[in-house]
Amino acid sequence: MSRRGYQACSRKSAWIAGTLFMVVLAGCEPFWKTPESRALDFAEALVTMPPDMQKLHDIAYLAPDRNPEDLLDGLSARVALDFLRAKQTHGVALKFALGETRHIDVLRRAVSVRVSWLQPGTPANSEVRMQIQIEKDAQGRWCITRVTGDN
Repeated sequence: MSRRGYQACSRKSAWIAGTLFMVVLAGCEPFWKTPESRALDFAEALVTMPPDMQKLHDIAYLAPDRNPEDLLDGLSARVALDFLRAKQTHGVALKFALGETRHIDVLRRAVSVRVSWLQPGTPANSEVRMQIQIEKDAQGRWCITRVTGDN
C-alpha cells in the first residue's frame, strides 16, 4: 500500500472511531453524572431558583406533596440558605463547588457543597458550606434526603 493510501485509510478510520466514540459518549450521561453532582445541582437550585419547585423535586426525587425546604435540618442550614439567597438578590455572583464526599455506607453519602463569592475590597473569597445527604432508593436513584450546615 502506498503512503498516500495509508493516510487516506487512517483518516477514515479516525473519523469512524471518533464518530463511534461520540455516539457511545452521548448515550452514557449517567456515567459522568455522579451522585455528588446531583447534590451540587440541588444546592445551586435551592439557592438560586427557589420558586422552581418542579426542578427541585426532579433533582431530589421528592414526592410531589413534599416541600424541598423540608429537607433543611437545623438552624445553620436555614440561616445559610437565607444568607446566600440575600447575596444572590443583591447581585453577588455565587460560585458553587463540590467539597469532600464522605461515603457513609454503600447506599448513603454526605456531600459538602462550598458556595463562595468575592467580598468587595478584600483579596480573598468568602465561603459558606452546606452538607447534602444523599441515599440510593429502591429504584437505584440517588435522592436528596437532608441538608445541614457544614461546620
